[in-house]
Amino acid sequence: MTAGALVAGAALVGAVAGWTVVPWASDRALKRVRARADSWWDDSLEVYRAFKCAHPGIEPASASPGEEGAVGLWRDYVLEQAHLGALTREHLCTLAQAGLDMSGTVAAGTEEERALRCSFRPRMWQRAICAVGAAMFAAFAAVLAPGVGAAVALCVCLLAMEVAVVCDLRARTIPLETCVLVVLAGAAFQVVVNGFEGVMAGLMFAGIAVVGSMAANRVLRGHCPGGAVGGGDVRCMGALSVATGAGAACGFAACYALAAATSLAGCATKRLTWTDGVPMAPFLTVWLACGASVSLVAT
Repeated sequence: MTAGALVAGAALVGAVAGWTVVPWASDRALKRVRARADSWWDDSLEVYRAFKCAHPGIEPASASPGEEGAVGLWRDYVLEQAHLGALTREHLCTLAQAGLDMSGTVAAGTEEERALRCSFRPRMWQRAICAVGAAMFAAFAAVLAPGVGAAVALCVCLLAMEVAVVCDLRARTIPLETCVLVVLAGAAFQVVVNGFEGVMAGLMFAGIAVVGSMAANRVLRGHCPGGAVGGGDVRCMGALSVATGAGAACGFAACYALAAATSLAGCATKRLTWTDGVPMAPFLTVWLACGASVSLVAT
């Protein structure tokens, strides 16, 4: 079989996966994210109410050890989200009933609208976009990767990132499951291509990316109340570092250069302001593509 036929076959398989698997996986991932968030909310709210009953007039301190510290962190987080306008009407009412001051807050729609955002029932054109994207990813992996094993591992990473893009565009979240899949498939890709040295190089850069993100969030907290780098973005950067190994730095540079250019263009056209966030998953996919390419060239 010729190289052209292999690439065409990979693109066809990718298109089928993009039409069927990516929408299904995106819907499942979004619903799991919502279920985890609701479980954490319900459990923490119950503990908060119990604390208030046991300590009238006292609020839990996030700096305290144990259960008080955990529920204090939850309280601080939900208050911040409430004042950012990120909580639904039902959540704001629940917090007000629990005794928290919700004056000056604006609801981010209703729980019904949130449930709709945290699901993906694609129209034909959305399936077509997923199919075209997956076909391009599969063809890219077939052309770039040396061998079937490396090509399959890279294609899994790219498809996981396509699911992350759908989820980020719909609900501004990058599911944990997609990051885990990128880590596992990316580590396999690096072992095949560069050996365990590639994995170690990726882990080193992952540490740098995570520490740098935490520092940026601390320094820019006054300008970006919701955080300069979201938790899902941090997880995804760590996963992509492992997947791209020695090419992680180049992938990082390409990702954030494109994100910065897009944000500047948005500000120039008044579609964005300096404090607006943008979904990072599309740019993080560029990290994977560029970083994997550099990683292979470095072998």
